[in-house]
Amino acid sequence: MRKIIMMSAALLMVFAVLTAGGDSDLHKTWDTMLQKYVKNGQVNYKGFARDVKQLDGYLEKLDKTDVSTFSREEKLAFWINAYNAYTVKLILNHYPVKSIRKISRPWKQRIWKAAGKTLSLDDMEHKILRKELKEPRIHFAIVCASIGCPDLQGFAFTGDHVNKQLDRAATQFFASRKHFYFETDEKKVKIFISKIFSWFGEDFGDNKEQKVNFILRFLEKPDAEKIKKAASIKIKYLGYDWNLNEGRGK
Repeated sequence: MRKIIMMSAALLMVFAVLTAGGDSDLHKTWDTMLQKYVKNGQVNYKGFARDVKQLDGYLEKLDKTDVSTFSREEKLAFWINAYNAYTVKLILNHYPVKSIRKISRPWKQRIWKAAGKTLSLDDMEHKILRKELKEPRIHFAIVCASIGCPDLQGFAFTGDHVNKQLDRAATQFFASRKHFYFETDEKKVKIFISKIFSWFGEDFGDNKEQKVNFILRFLEKPDAEKIKKAASIKIKYLGYDWNLNEGRGK
């Protein structure tokens, strides 16, 4: 009996060690590749192509992963990483290509396998990340391989850190003039912002006031105060650059 108890205790210790890292081990390969091939949001697709077997191995892991017991944070990290990794894979399948829009039905191809399902990129974004998980900050984290998109982060998202990582991505998004800036004229403010806020406006609020309040969360305090004091606010949408977000990376 004592031996059985000792064996059970040993097994519990092993299980604790194996699960202590949360989902970080699952995304370790993707994290390493991002650190290696992404710099300032620019992606070294030639580098990814050289390591495509590693990428394929990671994607196979995603397919075999059961997310039913994952926390909301782990699911967020899983599907953000899956979307970005499969987008890179899509580009590699058609490389060299100048824009993701040169690929036929890039977001609707239901050929990607994750969590035991066969999905399209649209399924991951609209059905899971937006509808099921209801997280507006994913719009600053999932990247459609284009310059107009938010920068692809040089790290994998993980459940333990996903909220801080999403806040970081959002802050970085609003600090970039290609995505956001504003002009003031007396007490009038004109906000210039990415078309993401036009395409997915309902994710950020039901009206202009709510959308502006969402933006304020991620601005430096002096800028936020200028907008808060405005008597009127107009929103204009910036052009979207669909050219490939390609660079030499690291």
